[in-house]
Amino acid sequence: MPRSKELSEQMRAQSRERIIRAARQLFAERGYFKCKVSDIAQRAEMSQGNVYWYFRSKEELLQAVLAQGFQALEQMTQEVAEAEGGGLEKLNDLLTRTWSLYDEQGDFNRILMSLMAHGGPGFMLELGFDMSDLGRRYHTNLIRVFAQARSEGLVTDVDPNMLVMLYFSLFNGLMITYAQDWQTLPADVLQQAALRMLGVSAT
Repeated sequence: MPRSKELSEQMRAQSRERIIRAARQLFAERGYFKCKVSDIAQRAEMSQGNVYWYFRSKEELLQAVLAQGFQALEQMTQEVAEAEGGGLEKLNDLLTRTWSLYDEQGDFNRILMSLMAHGGPGFMLELGFDMSDLGRRYHTNLIRVFAQARSEGLVTDVDPNMLVMLYFSLFNGLMITYAQDWQTLPADVLQQAALRMLGVSAT
């Protein structure tokens, strides 16, 4: 590939990502329905026409924001599930990476909660995201982690399905109930508390 073409594609990718980042920030700050494409263009420091060159509509831009967030979560759970190592090592890795991902994706999580409150799974399906299917994929990945931990006697002796539900409830509950405060919690303290909730007696 000629260098000029490579640089051009790189610049387009950077511009597209800048638009997505600006949209993600504004959707989280103001809510999707209160944002205009002109607001996003201003935040991205480019013309409104340039935004439309990359995305045909505000809805298409929202879909790109959501796709990035869902992909990051699925990739994280899959990598932890497929990693080599013992159950305790995987649990610690899962907790560390989940906390880091939720912290990095604070804007995405706020957008998702707002959209779910607005229209629930039906609205998400209209946008092209089957929440049941997405949940099953994350769930399947994490069942492997908790099943291994259970087989090694590390966690409480209950169905791994229940452990996965408890695990996600912990993090999602923190975000919903303590929306303004959860990111101030010390990560190491939360990690130890989560392990104990799961019945892990040694770390």
